[in-house]
Amino acid sequence: MKYFLSIILFLTIQSEWIDSVEKSIKSINENAKLKVEYEKNDKDGKTFFKKYITEKETKTNIQYKYGKLMDIDMSFYENESLIFAEIVKGKDVLIYKRERRKDEPYAVLIEKRTYFKNKTEGIKKLRKIKVYENSNIEKLKSELENVEFKTEKIGGNEYQKLKEKHNRIKKLNE
Repeated sequence: MKYFLSIILFLTIQSEWIDSVEKSIKSINENAKLKVEYEKNDKDGKTFFKKYITEKETKTNIQYKYGKLMDIDMSFYENESLIFAEIVKGKDVLIYKRERRKDEPYAVLIEKRTYFKNKTEGIKKLRKIKVYENSNIEKLKSELENVEFKTEKIGGNEYQKLKEKHNRIKKLNE
């Protein structure tokens, strides 16, 4: 019985900080003011960069639009001390070490939500659907909404990788 109660207590406490992160994301999305916006073009596609701010939080949004292969939207949410969330959604190309066969997917539709409670504790939620040559992307997007997230606990190494990724993206867009 004690074991059962401790599991319920653990799940409730974990759920509370996740709810708090999701409320912060919603608040930033609704209340932040656009501070910086620009577009970069290269031979293969476009990158759109937007930075939003509130009093204490920042949202950095990057969209990569590269024709049929890639259409990814990434958002980083941070406060003064922590990148507390990354949300990635869109179509990403699959890279094969050999030539891709016609019956294999060329991309995946993904939705990934990474939340951090602090620099050593977090979760990653991921769902995806394979995209084939003749796939109806809009239909797949609605199907993706019905796919259940796979959730895993993550830690300090993942936070460090996220921070490095965020810093690389910021430098590319300066």
